[in-house]
Amino acid sequence: MGRQSRGGPDGRRRSVESRLHETVPRRRARTGAFARLIGPLDDIRIPSRAGLYGVAALFAATGAFGAIAGDHMGDVRRSVFVAADYVTAKAGFGIQSVVITGHREVGEGDVLRALEIGDATSLLTFNAHWARKRLSDIAWVKSATVQKLFPGTLRIDLVEREPYALWQLTGIVSLIDRDGEVIGELADERFASLPLVVGAGANKRAGELMALVAPHPSVATRLRAAVRVADRRWNLMLDNGVEVRLPEKNADAALSELDTLTAKQGLMARDIVLVDLRLADRVVVRLSDQAAVQRKAATKSKGASGRRKGQDT
Repeated sequence: MGRQSRGGPDGRRRSVESRLHETVPRRRARTGAFARLIGPLDDIRIPSRAGLYGVAALFAATGAFGAIAGDHMGDVRRSVFVAADYVTAKAGFGIQSVVITGHREVGEGDVLRALEIGDATSLLTFNAHWARKRLSDIAWVKSATVQKLFPGTLRIDLVEREPYALWQLTGIVSLIDRDGEVIGELADERFASLPLVVGAGANKRAGELMALVAPHPSVATRLRAAVRVADRRWNLMLDNGVEVRLPEKNADAALSELDTLTAKQGLMARDIVLVDLRLADRVVVRLSDQAAVQRKAATKSKGASGRRKGQDT
């Protein structure tokens, strides 16, 4: 009976319970280790709108990726800059006044248009380097200094180009400065009396020409125009209609010789149209048509007179 009781239902129950008692501690041990592993996560509290923020972040990341992949970052940067410009301007950093100095030919409106300054332009985000470049693009401006004086003043100091000569090329006459930089087409009669240089490369050599001519009174006070020939030498046009052709080299010595001939023989006062100084050993002079006819007639008359004298003797 005892063996039956051990093999009966009670025995089976005890056998099952004993197996459970043997198994449960192991399961509890494993459960305890896992709990220790994930236990710190129990202290994390997820915000109530975390899902909404996550979706917004996902859309922002997707938009950024699309902008980069579609090469639209320039548009994005411009949009951000415009927004920042507007916000900071409204926050008290808007450009309230623009102080401009050193301008005579450049108008204030030209400056404001070049810098695109409006009612909501922020001094805080204003790019001074970009402003200097934009101002230098104005023809009359040689250089510019831009200062930001907070909270709302922009100071601009201009150095303008000084008109030095006129340059004619392909029928267009332009105003140039001493460096040969073009200021603009001649449109003001105030500058019509400036020296005129003609031909390719003449604008860059204008200062050099004036320095060459200045010490020589035979041409300095009478110079009307100078033509650059093959960007190698000059032909000078004087106000009395005389053309002086200078050599490529030693032009200063040639002009000194012309001064001597003018002082001693009154060369420039004669009825001539051309003085060619290109040859080192001689000066070639061409008379005007009228002077040539008169000279020819005088020569004939002198020859006839000589023959008559020979016949009389």
